[in-house]
Amino acid sequence: MAQAAEVSSFTEVKHHKNNSNLHKRTPSREEDELLLSRMPSSLHAAKLRTHVQEEKLHTYHTPVEFSWKQFWVTFIYESLPPVLLAPIAVLLIERSFTRAWHVMNHRCLLVCSRKHNSRAQHIFMWVLFYPMIWLVTGALLLRLFAPDHLVQNVDTFQIVLAYLFTFVRGLIVSIKYGYYRPEDYAQLSRPAPHWSEGKTNRRLVGSGWTNPGNFPGLIEDELTCAMDENNVALQGISFKMDQKTSEQLRRHQTDELFTAETSANEKDEVTGGFVLHQILSKVYTTKIPAVYGVIMLLTSLAIMLLPIIFRISYGVNVFGETAMETIIFIGWIPGFFGSAALIFFGFVCAHDFKRRTSTLKKLGKLIEYPGLLMSEFLYHRPHPEEKDKKKQKDKTVPENKPEQNDRGDPYLFIDLKKPANVFAWMICRKTLRSFGEGFYLRIQGYTSVLLSYAICCVLFLNLIAWTQVRHHVSTIWLLILIVVAISSISVYAISRATKLQAVSSVQRDQVQKELFFLEKELMDAENKGETLELKQINHSKVLLQQVDESINFHELIHKPTKVMGYSATQNVISSALGIILTGFVLAVEGFSGSGISYDINGWFNY
Repeated sequence: MAQAAEVSSFTEVKHHKNNSNLHKRTPSREEDELLLSRMPSSLHAAKLRTHVQEEKLHTYHTPVEFSWKQFWVTFIYESLPPVLLAPIAVLLIERSFTRAWHVMNHRCLLVCSRKHNSRAQHIFMWVLFYPMIWLVTGALLLRLFAPDHLVQNVDTFQIVLAYLFTFVRGLIVSIKYGYYRPEDYAQLSRPAPHWSEGKTNRRLVGSGWTNPGNFPGLIEDELTCAMDENNVALQGISFKMDQKTSEQLRRHQTDELFTAETSANEKDEVTGGFVLHQILSKVYTTKIPAVYGVIMLLTSLAIMLLPIIFRISYGVNVFGETAMETIIFIGWIPGFFGSAALIFFGFVCAHDFKRRTSTLKKLGKLIEYPGLLMSEFLYHRPHPEEKDKKKQKDKTVPENKPEQNDRGDPYLFIDLKKPANVFAWMICRKTLRSFGEGFYLRIQGYTSVLLSYAICCVLFLNLIAWTQVRHHVSTIWLLILIVVAISSISVYAISRATKLQAVSSVQRDQVQKELFFLEKELMDAENKGETLELKQINHSKVLLQQVDESINFHELIHKPTKVMGYSATQNVISSALGIILTGFVLAVEGFSGSGISYDINGWFNY
């Protein structure tokens, strides 16, 4: 790998208590070439583990599986206040002071070691994060257990809503650790640098996965994992192209692990690893739209300021009348501002669904004549000496520029009449679907959590309407604002997920059309007596039939994109909107039938 000096997040993990290893490979070009030399054909490259020495089989990644144990352990850690109670839970669960020390620092439950985290991380956690969690938790406890006459100007629902933003954040973190690999769990209990702040950032959806271009080797690591999970070596599987196109792609500068040319392919062939790496690099280095950040900031400020504005308009002291009320309102502010994290996760989910849709569409475009424009396919890495971000936009390595021909920007087309191309395209497609699967599964979970929070707020509205409990009028408008904002972002993310799921049906239709045309070509070749072409087309047809069945089973039945446990289709959006709108209607009926009215200060007292 070009970033060989960097320590990958999938590097060696050793248990101190025995001689067994949990070593996950970070391959080099030499190791890949040695492996390819043992594979006489692309079929053998599609059965990777059959050519690996038995003692090295454990070094290959297996598909990600959700760990309920790690989910609940993390949920306990995140639900308890950091520094104060969470470290005690870590000690009880880990049953070793040494292991607990590393876990507390790696998970930022008690950041107090420069070996584990940077100075900036220490400042952020102790100055901002920890105080915010303590204030929100303390505010909730005071409102629930303090004497009523000392907190009578505080609406319980508003404090609960503020705390729920913190609670949902903990739930999202728990899902994250639930999808970690076993070797990652082992490293979390070991000293730095076996696990470090940098490795944590690489595994964060909001940091590493949102901007993988800022984390060298992350795309290559995830592509290597995807190949391992599918038991394939893409560098041993090639696409057949015309000589000129093949020569152009072979000259393109790229990561040394995913070159177009290897010792296993011919001059008119380009490796599947190169094709997939170019598509992924082209799509995943795009930045998340800046407008998402603007919407996130404006929405979180609106949620935080709305109760304050209403209290001022009704002549109520913003920070209460007693010392306890003041403390509660101080803790209430960072809780609502924490809504920014939840809103951001919604946009990140939508962004990732969009990227995955784009990669699959590009791969599908390659087999649809005239193909994909080279400018939309080739990724041009910035010059290593360019440090100024503005210069990086204008400068690229001269040799990386695609050649121009009579058509200006040339096309890259993969002809499925060649059986080798059908085989390579399907293997690439399966690998692409598994790319970053740990992040992909987490994002599906985050989308579900986001929608659940909006539904929870609708239930609060109905609870207030039908039970007529004491509340301030600002709470009603706050709930409406939260439901509209969170549900809109959730539906937006789900709509992106439905587009991703729809690509499977679209490309299955594309394959079936190709099958239809191949059948016609078979008839024409048979009438002309062209035996060689007849044999080739027939082989392509048989393989395409398997591709069609594979897409149908794996992507439409077995492992579709899911939200709330259901396949991401328009029905999910309709169901989500139906639940929320029905909840609103029921709440309106409850308010209109109860005759709720508010006093001069905006309070309802039954």
